[in-house]
Amino acid sequence: MPVVESLTHEDWKTVGQSAPFGRLDPGSAQALIGDDAVLVAARGDTICRQDEPASSYFIILSGLIKLFRRAADGSIAIISIHGPSQSFMEAEALTGATYSTSAEAVVDSRIVRIDAKALRLRIGADPKLAMALLGSASMHLRMLLEQIEKLKTMTATARLADFILLLAGPKEGRAEISLPYEKRLVAGHLGMTPESFSRTLGQLRRLGVRVERDKVTIDDVGRLRAYCEVDA
Repeated sequence: MPVVESLTHEDWKTVGQSAPFGRLDPGSAQALIGDDAVLVAARGDTICRQDEPASSYFIILSGLIKLFRRAADGSIAIISIHGPSQSFMEAEALTGATYSTSAEAVVDSRIVRIDAKALRLRIGADPKLAMALLGSASMHLRMLLEQIEKLKTMTATARLADFILLLAGPKEGRAEISLPYEKRLVAGHLGMTPESFSRTLGQLRRLGVRVERDKVTIDDVGRLRAYCEVDA
């Protein structure tokens, strides 16, 4: 289970880089968060559970957090994976609803936990904070809609190619990158089973993409990008 510790000077810098608090002065953030608000979670620790009352809002200081939903038959759908300076559960904390997903540490992680009730009280006296949180929640909604669109309109091969291109960024020609997390999580994030993910990796070889463990080699980024543009 996660343990609690105090924020360090570097932690406050990370909080300041997050979307909600980037526009606020440090004093406002410290007044809301307090000092002893860091959850230290080991890999596999649960941060919050789907359908439980949303008592907190979270900002990731380090590590990776997986958000997922569990269906009635026990199957799991990975909704998103968040990294340092990213936040989650804004909308739930703002409305006082239940958590829409469960959250679990993919690797050892440190997360700032902000009390939802204190957050809602603070918003009434701080319009800048309210706008910042609404902006962050809106950004997450846009990201989710884009993800749904890709699942609905792109083939599995194109989705994986698109994911690899996002990791490659603006590079051209030959490129080598690393997968940010385990292949099974990449598969879940892209709406694939581990078996279909392996088959899709095989299909990308004809486009000059090779994967060995967590290392991805792309012979020609432009060729892969052209494939996505045609197949999307």
